[in-house]
Amino acid sequence: MSAAPTVSVVIPAFNVAPFIGDCLASVRAQTLGEWECIVINDGSTDATAERVREFVDSRIRLIDQPNRGVSAARNAGLAQARGTYVLFLDGDDLLHREALARLSACLDQNPRALAAYGSVWAIFEDGTSYPQKPLHRRRFASGDLLESLMRWETFLSVACTLIRVDGVRKVGGFNERLRLSEDWEFWCRLAACGPIQFVGAEPEASYVRLRTWSASRQLSPSWDNHLPAIQALSSNRALAAKFGETRWRRLTRQMLASQLWEAGRMNFISRRYAEARRLMLRSFANAVTPKRIALFVIAQASQVLGVSLVPRLRFLDEDAR
Repeated sequence: MSAAPTVSVVIPAFNVAPFIGDCLASVRAQTLGEWECIVINDGSTDATAERVREFVDSRIRLIDQPNRGVSAARNAGLAQARGTYVLFLDGDDLLHREALARLSACLDQNPRALAAYGSVWAIFEDGTSYPQKPLHRRRFASGDLLESLMRWETFLSVACTLIRVDGVRKVGGFNERLRLSEDWEFWCRLAACGPIQFVGAEPEASYVRLRTWSASRQLSPSWDNHLPAIQALSSNRALAAKFGETRWRRLTRQMLASQLWEAGRMNFISRRYAEARRLMLRSFANAVTPKRIALFVIAQASQVLGVSLVPRLRFLDEDAR
């Protein structure tokens, strides 16, 4: 067996035949050469597996399994990972060519950090740039991110975050019972175990493709789909033990408010205005932020006037939190 790589890239892949080629090409283009790539074909019914087999590269492994969902696919890849660090990259996303080098160097230089993350640039399905805030104007944090993650003041993407393999295994990987917000629940458990380091905004670490028919886009409008992740976190005694009773109660209300707002935002995008209003008002009943109040007022005016006044409600952005 060859020497263990520095980084394991785990790609859960379900029906991503149009995108998986570019995804793998972005991994092969990395300036860091010591990597392996584990593609978990999660029961695809299209040509995903065939596209992967077109790459003749011993560093790329394809593993087929029946469809079990993204969390199970990530955990299956984690079980096979031989690297010191791991990055979970969805099969329709892309890495900047310097991503693995920058992120692994950051972890090498910060031995206490469990993970290092960079910035994300959103793209449409065809690869063109999505309207969004410039990287230099965004806010990022390092260190103990647990509280800000729970309140959604900090948002991490798997595509831009490199994690110590031992740390992922210590927290048990991804919760396979969750269909929505499984990333968020995982980041909170990981952040409870140690600091997370930001590597710098530019260049972006990855390009995340926003697809109309993605699972998260389809599941997010229904409030019931948000509840399992909220319940998993709010009932986590290890997390609660890090805060006093009063502080934990306040934090869980803020967490609930953030998820209600997100469900409301997704309903607004889908033009389900009555449901969006109901969820956003419920969010305010749990916790209020000036930005959300301002966005809510503008959103109501936008609906009445029939004019798009709130473009930031159309994508996840720190201004909407």
